[in-house]
Amino acid sequence: MKPILVVLMLLLPRLAAAHPHVFVDASAGLRFDAEGRLAGLRITWLYDAFTTLNLYVQLGLDADNDGALDAGDLAKIAEGETDWPPDYPGDTYLFLDGAPVALARPENGTARMEDDRVEVSFDLDLAAPLEVAGHAASLKLYDPEYFYAYTLGTVLDSALPAGCRTEVIPFEPDAADKALRRELAALSAEEVPDDPQIGARFADELRLTCG
Repeated sequence: MKPILVVLMLLLPRLAAAHPHVFVDASAGLRFDAEGRLAGLRITWLYDAFTTLNLYVQLGLDADNDGALDAGDLAKIAEGETDWPPDYPGDTYLFLDGAPVALARPENGTARMEDDRVEVSFDLDLAAPLEVAGHAASLKLYDPEYFYAYTLGTVLDSALPAGCRTEVIPFEPDAADKALRRELAALSAEEVPDDPQIGARFADELRLTCG
């Protein structure tokens, strides 16, 4: 279970409906080593305002009630959102030519406020650098149970190897997807979809193509 999920389930009104419950504007960057191999990712999550409020409650932020988060508050957020349980993949899935790629645990976590919303950033190393020349890599951010909804809208500045390009492919729902979303909207916070991987269906995609 992901870091803030428990408190969200306690705080959301009993009659609250609609999967997803948490909305995240995400950004992703790619890091390459000196040989031009894909070596890591930089991920940024910008939470919605309601989730930000729940983080205030969960972590006891702004103890002096001055309306501003200090360095200690931001450190609490960064630690809480990047100290993942061993079985949590961080809703971050990387593929090379369709095969899953192993990622390490998050490092260099930071947090800041963007207007009235919490933003968390961190690095994910690959278990081993990947040769990308002549291959296609794909990055998707999604919660399998669709409690969280990620919108991947920005590619962070990355120095790409020669012959490589990136492209964000937004998810475009068809009629069946729209009908399924209406069904999911009827679920309460305590209910889970029948398909434990339903979130993958609605995921945006960052593609890296190297000639």
